[in-house]
Parts: sequence; C-alpha cells; structure tokens
Amino acid sequence: MTDLLVGRQPIFNRNNEAIAYELLYRSVQSGNASGVTTNGDYATTQVLLNTFSEIGLDNIVGTGFAFINFTRNFLIGKYPIQLPPDRVVVEVLEDITLDDQLIDSLKRLKNSGFQIALDDVVSPERVAPLLQSGLINVIKIDLMGTKRILLPDMVNTYKKYGILMLAEKVETLEDYDLCYRLGFDFFQGYYLCKPNIVKTRKMESSRLIVMRLLAQVTDPKADFQSLETLISQDVGLSYKLLKLVNSGYYSLATTVKSIRQAISLIGLSQLRGWMMLLMMSTVDDKPHELTAIALQRAKMCEMIGKALGESQAESFFLAGLFSVLDAIMDIPMSQVVSSIPLADDVIAALINREGKIGLALSTVIAVEQGAWDQVLRCGLQPEVIKNIYFESIKWATILTGEVYETHPG
Repeated sequence: MTDLLVGRQPIFNRNNEAIAYELLYRSVQSGNASGVTTNGDYATTQVLLNTFSEIGLDNIVGTGFAFINFTRNFLIGKYPIQLPPDRVVVEVLEDITLDDQLIDSLKRLKNSGFQIALDDVVSPERVAPLLQSGLINVIKIDLMGTKRILLPDMVNTYKKYGILMLAEKVETLEDYDLCYRLGFDFFQGYYLCKPNIVKTRKMESSRLIVMRLLAQVTDPKADFQSLETLISQDVGLSYKLLKLVNSGYYSLATTVKSIRQAISLIGLSQLRGWMMLLMMSTVDDKPHELTAIALQRAKMCEMIGKALGESQAESFFLAGLFSVLDAIMDIPMSQVVSSIPLADDVIAALINREGKIGLALSTVIAVEQGAWDQVLRCGLQPEVIKNIYFESIKWATILTGEVYETHPG
C-alpha cells in the first residue's frame, strides 16, 4: 500500500516572513519509504490532488503562494493546469528542454496570470533564451550546486531583467548572510530552524524575560491565581490569550471575557501550552514561521503519542512545542532544558530523541525533511501518518492566525 503526503517547505522574504511554500511529492509505502518517483507526471498529479482536493490550498499555504513543480507534459498542455493563477507559481524544472514549444506554452501561462519560476538554476547560459522574454518572475539558485564566487555575477545578470532571486537549499547562516548581502529577494532552506549560537554573547534581555516567564508557566506548583497574576501583567499576552480561547478552535458557547474564566475553561495543562506559545511569539526578531513549526510539531507529536497508545499525550505536545526553542532563543537545547523545569522523558526526547516521545519527535522532523526512510520507524501505518500530518497542518494554520492577529491600538 502507498500513501501520499504533500511535503512543504517555506519560502521567506527579506523580513523573514513566510510568503509561500514549495509543495513537493512525498510517498510513504508499507515496508518501504521513499521521497522520489521516476514518474514526474504522476508526482505532480498527486501533489495537485492532495493539495486542492484533500487538504485544501488555504490550509497548506495560508494566504501565501504555492510553488509547484510541473513536468513538460503539464506545461505544454497535455494535462491542463486548471488552478488559481493568483495563488500558484509555476516552477519549471532544471531538466526540461527550453525549446520553442515550451516557450510558447510559458507565454500562454503567463498571459493567463501565472507567475513563472525557473528551478535549480546553476548556470546563466542555460536560461539565457528566457532572460529577455519577460516570462520569468523568479529564478531559484541552487546553492548546493553553485560556487559562491559566481553568485555576485549571477545576481547582477538576472536583476538587470527585473527577475526576483530566490536562494534555495540555504543550509547555513553563513550562506543566508551572503545571499542577503548580495540582494536575494527570497530564501528557502533549513537554516531558519537552527539556532544562531554566538558563544561569547550574553542573552538579550527580551529572551531572558521570555525564559523566566516560561519557567514560571511550566512550574507544576503554579496555581490559577499565580498564573492569572502573571498573565495580567502583560496586556499583549492577555489580549492574545483571550483571542485564542475565543477562536473557532474551542467553539465555546459563551464569550470568555477574563483571564480567570479562560483558565477555568481550558484547564492548567492547555493554558501552559498556549502561554508558552504566545510568549515565544513575542520574540520579534525571529520569523513567525518558527511558531507555525512549533505548533505543527506539537500537534503531530501529540497525535502520534495517542496513536501509539498514550492516553495522556501532553508530554508529547510539550516536546514538539519546545523543539524550536533553541532556534528562538539562540542558545543550545541543553541550555534551554536546564532553564525550565521539565520531566526527564521530555528532556531526553529534546536532547537525544530518546524514548517514545523522542521517537515521535524524530518522526515529525523526518516528515518535515523528507527523510522517508525514517518515517515508518515509529510503527504506525502510512495512512495514519498521512492523516496526522494533514490534521496538524490544518490545526497549526488556524492557531497561527489567531496568535499573530494584529493587536488593536
């Protein structure tokens, strides 16, 4: 049996805002896991079906764009691209021959309102026929296959034609800094999920405050009154918590108007989780996408825990939520867990991916990175993993919108 996922990787602008996602074919097979297929038409078809028919475009990319790889057969019209042109960026793969037939087809797509991106570009010579055509909106530079010394000339060449530049496979902060200085418009890669650790720098005061708040919120001895006092001291956190509790997620019959009422309705356990999330979101120089990642990981870990037979999966949720704290706080995970009172099994999962919680967290990260040979190690069936994945994306999308709704005044 084969079950299909839609892999997604965020695309950030120069303000570290996720403005789009690239959607990728991913398959999970019983007894075998793979992220590739020799049939490109099949892969594109499955991405479209899963995105638009099963999970929904808004649920997987929010209000942003979807970058989707299309094969030659799709581009030349053998299989029609009946998609919203204001939401989809057509990616032309690097191995597609740029002949007259293809260029005519790209013109038709462009005239229909689609934006067009060239994927995995490593050589200006190969894409030269398209540079003066006005057809290309975005060129994606494959950093893994490009010598860094060539990047300035490439940027200058493409910028002359008004083409936006996207650095893909940005794996290190050094590469990100280089591409940012050169004037790249967009960035794609795993660098944003990693901490920028500077050993000789003191922790900034805002981060220190957040860590102290986290320590208080996660204190198992904290009671309703102490938490209400803590939350009420920050008008922003109070507003966000009330907005969150009154969101469609909880579907409460009555409007919650006070912090004490919110605590009594949702309980201490869930309150601690939401307060941790809200306080993480107050670190302003980090991309909001990290909060979305934290939410999705938390939900996936919780659902995997329950699927593995854990009736109380709060610790799974907590591990997923905290798994990005090293990137948010710019400190090693070992320092994160030493600053907050956590159960031993959560610490073991965060540091060494040990135990059932560690297995769940490893599975979630394997799904994110397309490491499909590791996905099935948790022992769950592909259909279960797929459903958990889709549900966690929907859930995280709803809650991220609530967390980052603009504060009035």
